[in-house]
Amino acid sequence: MDYIHKKYKNGLNAFLVNLPDAESVLFTIMVKVGSRYETIEISGISHFLEHLFFKGSTAYPNPTDISQIVDAIGGDFNASTSKELTEFYIKAEKHHFSLIFDVLSDMIINPLFNEVEIEKEKGVVLEEINLYQDNPGAQVESNLEKTMWPKSPLGWEILGTKETIQKMTRQQIFDYKQTYYQPSNIILGISGNFDVAAAQEKINKTWAVLPNKKTPTFKKVTEKQSGSYIDIEFKQTQQAHLTLGFKSYEHDNKKNVATFLLANILGSGMSSRLFVIIREQKGLAYYISASNSPYFDVGNFTIHAGLKISNTKDALIEILSELRKIKSDRVSEIELRRAKDYVKGKMALAQEERHRKLDWVVDHFAFSGKIKTLEEFYKRLEAVTAEDIRNVANEIFDNDKMTMALIGPFKNLKEFKKELHLKKNF
Repeated sequence: MDYIHKKYKNGLNAFLVNLPDAESVLFTIMVKVGSRYETIEISGISHFLEHLFFKGSTAYPNPTDISQIVDAIGGDFNASTSKELTEFYIKAEKHHFSLIFDVLSDMIINPLFNEVEIEKEKGVVLEEINLYQDNPGAQVESNLEKTMWPKSPLGWEILGTKETIQKMTRQQIFDYKQTYYQPSNIILGISGNFDVAAAQEKINKTWAVLPNKKTPTFKKVTEKQSGSYIDIEFKQTQQAHLTLGFKSYEHDNKKNVATFLLANILGSGMSSRLFVIIREQKGLAYYISASNSPYFDVGNFTIHAGLKISNTKDALIEILSELRKIKSDRVSEIELRRAKDYVKGKMALAQEERHRKLDWVVDHFAFSGKIKTLEEFYKRLEAVTAEDIRNVANEIFDNDKMTMALIGPFKNLKEFKKELHLKKNF
């Protein structure tokens, strides 16, 4: 894949992927900051700040200016906040590159943070928190990480709490922006049909001239776990929502490729082990999946299921049984081959969306500081053996790395704690 990467004197990094036959152009700004960089007093500020950038800037002062400009050209724009990154993008027809570059750049460089708009947007975020809390399938994942990392910002809600949002001041917002939105902490990405020389000139005039100061780093996870953790939130739901999490590996760990395949074998797709056993054969769940989420210093391997309430304990027993099997018995070469082909097939389909090429490069650079090609990933994928799968399963699926979160009309913890004692089960 062809791309241009340049690091500027102020620390800014920019990636340009030129696709001359594309009909669109995408401009994205990625900032290496998220909820794990926050203090408890300003929990939720990364996400709140994401909202406020759209509410007026020096060149586009009215709260609706930005949305009206992008809508007028049929563009697509949005933003997202995770625990480690905040990202903004605008995608539009190829002739509008200059406009979307100017709009998005001014949003981030020169926001107004109008007091009236801040107070209005607090109400919006409070409703977003309500919406999230009304969705137990999503809330249970937050409960899992809160229980897994009880003393770390990594375990906090990305949205923050109603109390912290209501108390947040303009000065705190401004200071946080000034602290983390520094050129050395920002990656620009441009993908599609655009004039490369013109794009580089715009970056030189707009971003490369900004002063830079060093940004603080996040607080690393330091707490040690002894025994399994469990969190049960009593709620009158019609379905039980269960997550079983295991501490795994950080972003740049070479074992992540094997862990990715392990998650695929257990819970990706309708032919995965957990889906076949738990849903198709035994009818214990509506949905069940497995995934691995690496962070800068740790990781979280998660099994997520939506269950009939009366089936919850039986489903947990079956899940633990499958984990025991994959720890003790090597996966067959046929199953391993199928998992590798599944991953490669899904990635090939994803790459058909032209701008995903930029996502691949920027995401890897943001998390590891390195640039990895898709071909390099395929090579590492093909090198994974059945023994590698069993080794990571034995490292991850351990009583001292395990946490369970459950939402439903449950009050008795004893029966679940009994099943969760993996030292006995394994």
